[in-house]
Amino acid sequence: MSDPVFPDHLVDLQRASTAAWVEVEQHRKTVDAKRRREAAGGVVDEHRPWGSVPLRPWTDAEDARHAELLDAARAAAEELRQGIRDAGLDGGYTVTQGLKDAARA
Repeated sequence: MSDPVFPDHLVDLQRASTAAWVEVEQHRKTVDAKRRREAAGGVVDEHRPWGSVPLRPWTDAEDARHAELLDAARAAAEELRQGIRDAGLDGGYTVTQGLKDAARA
């Protein structure tokens, strides 16, 4: 069976959704790395990145930026889902995985 072919606009929506979620994750990783550095006096123990170090809470600015990025990611995901419905596709595994593969190509 051949791979499904998707309209360019759906592939673009998949890329936008993926990029938005990558931004959310990158922000979380950046904030958490900063919190770990601060907790360790500026030095992260590279041999124990899983270590239990008490971290400060997220700042209001970090939290607000995270919420903003989450809202953008949710909106991009909803737009993708609507595009899939508008194209008459079911949004099942084959469509979801096919779009992800097409977006990576």
